[in-house]
Amino acid sequence: MDLAVPPRRTQSFSRVLDVDSFSRPRSQRHLLVVGSGPSAKWVRFLCPCGCGSVLALNLMKSYLPRWTMMRDPKNRLTVHPSVHSTTCGAHFFIRSNRVEWCSPATPSR
Repeated sequence: MDLAVPPRRTQSFSRVLDVDSFSRPRSQRHLLVVGSGPSAKWVRFLCPCGCGSVLALNLMKSYLPRWTMMRDPKNRLTVHPSVHSTTCGAHFFIRSNRVEWCSPATPSR
C-alpha cells in the first residue's frame, strides 16, 4: 500500500501572520492568528488538502470545540488536538508549521 501524499496537499505552512480581523487567508501556505498573545482567538488557514475551504480553529476557552496553540522561538505554530475537516474529510496535525497527515483508517479483519 502506497501512503505517498498526493502533490496537491500542502506539507508545511511557510508563514504565521498575526491579524486583527477575521480575514481570508491569501495563500494556502499561511497560518493567520486572529488576535495576539494570550488574547489570540482563532487560527485560520486554507485547508492543506487543496479543496479551498477556509478552516477556523477556535482558541477561546469559553467555546467548544477548541484548540490550543503554541508558538516556538522561530514563530512556528503547533496546534493541539488534530484538525479533522467536516467539509472535505482531511485529517492532520499541525506541528511546528508542518502538516502531518493522519493515515486513513484500516478496516478491522
